[in-house]
Amino acid sequence: MTAKRWALLFACALAAGLIAFGVTRWSCRASDLTGEDEVAWLRKEFRLNAAQTAAIEKLHDDYHPVCMEHCRRIALAKARLAAATDPAPAKAELARLEAVCHDATLAHLRRVAAVMPPEQAERFLALVLPKVSGQTHDAPLGLK
Repeated sequence: MTAKRWALLFACALAAGLIAFGVTRWSCRASDLTGEDEVAWLRKEFRLNAAQTAAIEKLHDDYHPVCMEHCRRIALAKARLAAATDPAPAKAELARLEAVCHDATLAHLRRVAAVMPPEQAERFLALVLPKVSGQTHDAPLGLK
């Protein structure tokens, strides 16, 4: 491969990475605006008291940077996959990162459910767990 082709390949990979990063930042900002709305929705939908709502809001705030980091890493892995000449390692890394995100999201949702009354927790998990299985990892999981 000539130096020109390597430079072009590098430029394409860099452009794909920057685009993926920009899309992730934009979608994450959009979800930032709905974070408070989701807590308000949880309070109303699951009839939470003030202490439960505050505890869930803290869990949400604590998990948010973790979720954003998962989004960032997955977006970069998708960009690397798009630019890869040998896609097998890039696919494996993307699958690993998506599994890490999936497991962390499930653990977070179970921590949220643990704050709720048992009957509401069961209903909450029945509502949100199917969304995790269908998550595209293009943006943080919305609860509503």
